[in-house]
Formats: sequence, C-alpha cells, structure tokens
Amino acid sequence: MTENLPNRVRKLTKPRNYAQAMQPFLEAVSNSIMAIDDRVSVFGNHSNGVVNVAVSELGTDDISIEISDNGIGLDQVRYEAFCEIDTDFKRERGGKGVGRLYWLDAFKKIEVVSKYKTDSGISQRAFEFRLAQENQVFENDELDHNSASKVTGTIVRFKGLRQGPYSELFPKRAATIKDYLAAEFISNFLSKVGPVVHLTATTKGGTVQTATYPKDVSELVARGPEKVSDIILDDASKLEVSCFLCDKKASSGLTGRHQVHLLGNSRTVESRNVDDLVAIGPLKADELDDLALHVLVSGELLDNSVAESRTSFTLPEGEVSEIVKSAVKAARSEFIADQLNEFDRSRREQFEKFLEHQPIFGFANSDEIFASLPANAKSPEDFVSKLALPRFRAEQKREEALSSLVEKVVSGEQVPENFGEVVRRAAEGVHDNERAALGHHAARRRVVLDLMDRLIRRLRNSPEEDKNHVENTLHTLLVPMRVNSSNPEEEERAAHDLWLLDERLAFASSFSSDKRLAAVLEDSDSELRPDVLLWDVLYALGPVGHQGGAEEVEDTEPLSTVFIVELKHPGRANYKAEERIEDQVRRYVTEIKGGEIEGFGRRKIRVSDDCQFHCLVVADFHGKLADEVSGWDYVHNRRGRERRLGGDHSSVIIQAVEWDYVLSTSRQANRALLDAAGLDRARTTDFTKQHYTHNESEGATKAAE
Repeated sequence: MTENLPNRVRKLTKPRNYAQAMQPFLEAVSNSIMAIDDRVSVFGNHSNGVVNVAVSELGTDDISIEISDNGIGLDQVRYEAFCEIDTDFKRERGGKGVGRLYWLDAFKKIEVVSKYKTDSGISQRAFEFRLAQENQVFENDELDHNSASKVTGTIVRFKGLRQGPYSELFPKRAATIKDYLAAEFISNFLSKVGPVVHLTATTKGGTVQTATYPKDVSELVARGPEKVSDIILDDASKLEVSCFLCDKKASSGLTGRHQVHLLGNSRTVESRNVDDLVAIGPLKADELDDLALHVLVSGELLDNSVAESRTSFTLPEGEVSEIVKSAVKAARSEFIADQLNEFDRSRREQFEKFLEHQPIFGFANSDEIFASLPANAKSPEDFVSKLALPRFRAEQKREEALSSLVEKVVSGEQVPENFGEVVRRAAEGVHDNERAALGHHAARRRVVLDLMDRLIRRLRNSPEEDKNHVENTLHTLLVPMRVNSSNPEEEERAAHDLWLLDERLAFASSFSSDKRLAAVLEDSDSELRPDVLLWDVLYALGPVGHQGGAEEVEDTEPLSTVFIVELKHPGRANYKAEERIEDQVRRYVTEIKGGEIEGFGRRKIRVSDDCQFHCLVVADFHGKLADEVSGWDYVHNRRGRERRLGGDHSSVIIQAVEWDYVLSTSRQANRALLDAAGLDRARTTDFTKQHYTHNESEGATKAAE
C-alpha cells in the first residue's frame, strides 16, 4: 500500500479561528523545545537551550517565519521519523505524527536545515519539504544553517501562506503572535521550565513585538505555583491542578480575566475563561492587586485524549466542562479561599437586602437558597434570574402535595398515620408562600411610600426651576401622565398607584391622567385638563366595567359615579383668585355632565345628569387655598376638609387633604401588611446608589428599582 500525501493533507481539519490557524507554526516551536530536551537528555546540559522565533511580513500572504534551536538536531533516527507519515516516534510525549503535515497545509514553502552529532563529528542535512505525490523531502545543500559549526540544532523556515482558511485566519497583528505563543506554552512559562524562547514579530507596516519567555510570563506571577486537591475521576485516576495568581497581562490575547488551561503533554490544548465560575473579579496577593487566576490542569486522561489537531480533546464536552468546574472549585476553596470569604460575605449582604425588597423569593430557608445560587450571582438581577425557576418549582411542589391530600380525602383512600402531620406541613407551606407573596406586595408599597415621602420633601424645598420636573415625577409615581387607559394603544401604560390617595382606587381601570377633556369626552373641545379623572372605580363606588378591560364594558347604563383628583404642588402658597378649588371643580363637572366618555374599545358611555362627583384635592393648606377651605367641614379627625356644593352642583362633594395626611394614612394601612409578612416596619428604603464591591456592574439598581 502507498500513501497519497496530498490527499492526506487535504483531509486534515481546517482552522476556524486564530488559535487553530497558528497550530502549524506552534508545532514547529514545540518541536524545537523537545529537541533541546532531547539534547540535554542524551548529551547533558552543556549549554543553555534557546529557541529563536522570527516573524516578518506579518499581515500578508508573503509572511516569513524562522524557528531555530540548539537542540539535538535531525539525526538519522529522527530524520527517518520525520519521513514517516503518522509516525509514533513522539507518542509518549503526546506527538501525533502529523504536525509537519499541517505545515504543508498552511505554508507554500518549507525549508529545514539541521546539524546533528555523528561518530565523526557534526553533520548537516538540508532539504525542502514539499506538498507533492513524490519527492516530498527534496535535498538542497545550498540552504544555509547560520550557526556555529560545532553547535547542533535545527532551523525551520516557512514562507507564504496558502490561500484559504490559513491565509484568512492567521493573525495579522504582532501582539497576537506574542499572546498566543505565551498561551500555548503557559505551563512551561509560568513554572519557568524549559528553554528560553526569543520572539521577534514584525508586520509589513514595521510594527515590532519582542518577547523573551519564560521571563516575560514568569515575571507576571505574583503567587504560585501552588498545588490544590487533585480531581479524582470515575475510574479513580486523577488530574493534577496547579494555581497561579498573575498580573492581568498574563491573560492578554485570551477572553476574560481568569483562565483554566487544560494541558496535554505539557502543552496547552484549550484555555477556557472561567470568570463566571470564579465569580470574584480582580484578586490580590500581598501588596499587589488587579490579579488574574490561572489554573493548570494536567494528567494522563488529558494526555491521551488530545485530538489530532492539538486544539481540542476527544472527550465529550460535558466531561471537559466538569473538569474545568472541578478545577475552579478546588482553586476557590483552597487557593483563594480567604478572598472568597470576604466576597461571599458581601454577596450574602446583597442577598439579604434583596430578600427584604423581594420577599416573594424567600420560598425556603434563606441559607439553603443562598447556597443554591451560583457563585456569579451577586446582584438583584442575578438573584431573580437564578431563583425564578426554583421558586416556581417550590410552589408547584406545594400545590401537588395539596392536590394529593385532597384526593386522598375525597376518594376515601386510607390515609397514613402521619396524615395530620402531612396536612400541617402542607398548610405551613401554603402559609409561607402566601406570606412571601404578601411580603413582596407590602415591601413594594413601602418603597413607593418612601419614594413619595422623598419627593414631597424635595418639592417643598426645590428651587423654582426644578419644581415642574419634580412635580411631574410625583404625579407619575401616582399615575402615568398623559394616558387614557381606555385607549387600547395606551393600555400597557395604564398601571398606577392610586391606592396612595384612596384604597378604593387601587383597582380602578378606566381613567385619564393629565389629558384634555376634549380627548376623553365625545363632542367636546374643552381644553380643561383634570390631573386624574376616573369613571370606573370598580369595587369602590359602583363598578361599570372590569379590571384591565378583560370583559366588555357595561355601557347600557349611564355613568352614575365619577371621581376627580386634583394634585397641588406640595408647599405651594401662591394661588391666584381665579384658582379657587370650587370654581375649578364646577367647570369640570359642567363639561362632563350629560356628555359621553370613551370606554374600552372606543365604546361610548353616557354620563347621567344626576351623576355623583367625588372630587379629591391633595395639597398643602397654604395661602389662598387655606383661606378657601377654612370654612369647609372637618373630616378625617380634623386632618381634612369637605365641601358639598349646592344648586345645579348638589351632586358634587369635594374633599381636601394635605400631602402628609395621604402619606401617613397610606403608611398606616400598609403596616398591617408588613406585620403579617413579618417585615420590619421601622425600616426605610435607601435610595442612594448601591456600589457593589469586587468589580460588580456599575449599573447596579437603586433600591426603589
């Protein structure tokens, strides 16, 4: 049988990224490092091992690369192995016998010049390595070695990239060559093992990058190497794990900061970013900070599982991922445990704050919930995304348990002796779930109340130029501005917090906010603009529709109740004579009575002539407003005033209350919810920016959000 070399090369795996496109070049560097190891092993360490790598015309298809070493050279045994396709000469060191075939796939021209020892002294062989059916190794004695006559070693020269994936993907930047070379032999370089490697990379434009390894990498090590617990595999074999803390420059050219390097026969096969698994950002060592974790994983399983291309393993992805996770777990618990303890304390504080604002996620013991969170969950958004599904499953499990109990009782099936205890536990689960939901509702209300308090105080002390903006903010907190909730196009914006003004309004679904009456009433051109106009107050004053418009509006009967809200700037005292509350309300009522209001789906509802109008005015009693209400009747333990109009407006009742009364009564109503949910009533919301430690997102949400 004969070997078809061009066909063999054609079937090789083609590169799909920078790292794979560089593999033929890196194979040559690896050969040089092995050649130096062989020279030391056979002849002793008579001189320092050095590999020189020179790259020129980088960024063009005419790239030129020269790798030279002072290794053992291509003696007869090694030359014969070179000439044997799929040789197993380096099998014990992970050699696949195909590295030089990738040379043929990547480069147009390949030259090899080598000096080696013989019984009679130093001999030399020089040849061109060609992609051809015959004479693949073409001897050429004119090739120059450029080294001292008594020094063994090999020079490999690559010239020109072949068109296709290699031409497209081979790095164009000198810095990329530097970074990938460091990453490929990170194990040797971090541990200061092996020969010195000098790199000079020059682009066509003249940009030069130089590096000396392992010095340029080992100098970045702040701590290590330190071994941590081995990874024990299913067959009882093990993988060794070594850890380093390095300057973040050691991760240059790699994705992210923290890295796990999976080694095959002392060479990096895969480097994986593990920022999410490590979770903590920059690490520290002594006086140094802004460090990165580098973890090396090696062992027989990885050595024996390197793919032919040396850029991946033949192991299933799930198995490789588990190895990476196990390595990070060992590094976290042993190598950086002290820093993680501080980090986890901070995470736990954030988690407890989160539960205070979102008690609905307290569906189990908080210690158990926190322990279930992945290490990279450290913000409210993270907690929600990671706990939503477990919370759903916990509720589903409780419901299934209850359904099972009901079936046993209804069917007459024999119940177990501990049935009472089972029922008690199920009931407690339901109670805990309901309490969590209630706590979530009460906690949200508390945040809204605290925010309302802040806005009221700010408005009372704001300069004139800020008042309009802050006043709009207060209005929007209560109910969105410029919305007609019965307009299908605006329905999504129709959520509100009108319960702050009156609990009866909590479920109101038909209202307009800061809209001209002409936009609400049929056949009206009025420019009057009530702050809030409600005509569907549901369970409060007689429903005419259904919340959210889920069902058709009852429009066969005219409206008998309308609610109007006027919001006056907190602290305002400069009322004009024409701004009397009674006059303002009369104008609204006159315009609305007898008209038609647009309902859900643009259907019209007539307002009856004897419609009752409830008007709520929220203001601070100062200036002319205080004078106007001074003659009204007291209500709400003398904290509010009420006025029933007469004559044609005898169906109109106006109540005026101060902002502090609205705030205090809403807080009082919420205290029962807080008590039932087991939350701290005295606590107030911190609206300052939450600054997370350990390089957390700058976009951390405010407590109110």
